[in-house]
Parts: sequence; C-alpha cells; structure tokens
Amino acid sequence: MLKEYSISDILAFPSQHIPCYAGTFEGTEDPDIEWPHRHSFFSLVWFTEGTGFYVIDFEEHEIKQDRVFFVSPKQIHNWDYSENCKGYILTVDTTFGEELNLNYTFPYIDINGKAKDLLLGIFPDLIANFEKRNDIGIDIRYVYQLCKRFAEQHNVQRHANNPSIISFKKLISENHAQPHTIDWYADKLHLPADELSSICKEYTGTTAKQYLLDVRLTEAKRLLLYSDSNVNEIAFQLGFEDSSYFSRIFKKKTSLTPSDFLRKYRKQG
Repeated sequence: MLKEYSISDILAFPSQHIPCYAGTFEGTEDPDIEWPHRHSFFSLVWFTEGTGFYVIDFEEHEIKQDRVFFVSPKQIHNWDYSENCKGYILTVDTTFGEELNLNYTFPYIDINGKAKDLLLGIFPDLIANFEKRNDIGIDIRYVYQLCKRFAEQHNVQRHANNPSIISFKKLISENHAQPHTIDWYADKLHLPADELSSICKEYTGTTAKQYLLDVRLTEAKRLLLYSDSNVNEIAFQLGFEDSSYFSRIFKKKTSLTPSDFLRKYRKQG
C-alpha cells in the first residue's frame, strides 16, 4: 500500500505532533521516505532556483525558478530535482489547514512582480517565527491568500475560488468509495443538477459528469498502483457498470489499458 506521512514523519520526529513547519528548501533535509507517497497535510514549495520535475497525481510539472507548488492531503506525488534547487517550504496539517481554508485545485503558480517581492519579505520572518515557536497562523494565511489573489489576477484555474466547485471536489474526495450520481452531489450542495453542471462548465471547462469521471479515474490510478485490488474490484469500488466498461473509459482517457498503465508506472523490485 502507498505510505502516507505526517509532518512529524517528514521531519523525523514521529513521536511528536507538529501542526506546521516553515523552512528553506535547501535547509530542510530530504527525509528517508518512500517515493511516491501521500501526505496527511497541505504543502507549499516555492522554488527560487533550480530545475527538475514535480509529479502530482500522475501529472508531471516542470520545476523552474519562481514556481510555487501546492499539494493537498491525500494527493500522490513525487519529484526529481537538481542539486542547486533553493527556495522555501511551508507545511500545514489537515486540521489546521482546513481552519485556515487552504483549498486549492491548481498545482502551481509562477510568481512574479509585487507578489514575489511580498513573499520574499515574509518568508524569512515566517521561518524565524516558526523557529522561535511563535504562532504563525496569521503568516500562513497571508502567504496562501497572497498566492490566491495572484492566481485570480492571472486567471489561474478560476474554479479554485468558486465555493460550489470547492465543495463539489471535497464531496467527491470524501465519497469516492461510495459512488453517487450527479443528482446526489447536487442535492448535497443544495443546487439543481443542471445548475451544478453549468457552474462546472463555466469554471472548469467540463461538465459535472466529466469532472466527476476525471476524479474517479485519478483514484483508479491510485488503486491500480497502490492497492491489492484487481481491475474488477476497482471498477466495482468506483461505481463503474462493469470492468470492461471501466477499461474502455480508462483507455479512452489515458491512452493506456489498466494493464498497460501498471506496466508503465508500477515500481519494480
């Protein structure tokens, strides 16, 4: 099974509960953990220098100067970065992050201008306050809100800031093991089904049904690689009509059959 790590695991203090952490990228030791893996916390990584690739839920993104990455709890991720990478790391556990409303659906932003200058000013103070064990909740909220405003101004996946889409994605994440119809989700969101589809189309570019399918297929990839379930069991768990239908949809969306996907991505040895 795919391992899930807490902040204390990452910092090599497994017996302690650590609600948040702030540090430089180059000053934070690369922990002895399995790759890829999941986190039980929110993380923000800003690369001020360096190159490489960051894989988040099977989507590969280039690491480059002034790119800020966002990873939410439960997302699968991995990375491969150059030795000259520098920057900042901020992690917040799930409970604290939800209190701070750290809901993001975009994987990264390329920061510049005034927003970059503000981040450069606040991160050293944020790290200093963390090391002094001061309360850094206000600083964390400011960093994330600054990034959100920047994303809004530069039209980075506008749906990240729509409350209905945020709630829809949260419901899907919480209920992927109990597949439901669009009508069920609409009812939970207190919206007519056609209105939910219209909102999805406007803010994500896809219908609510397609958005739900994309999330289910991402979960299917996770289960294929990191569970003991076979294709038939995974199809059933995710609410597909039958395994052959699931395989057809999977290939249509990924250009690979489930078996081909396993051969391509499963770690050997």
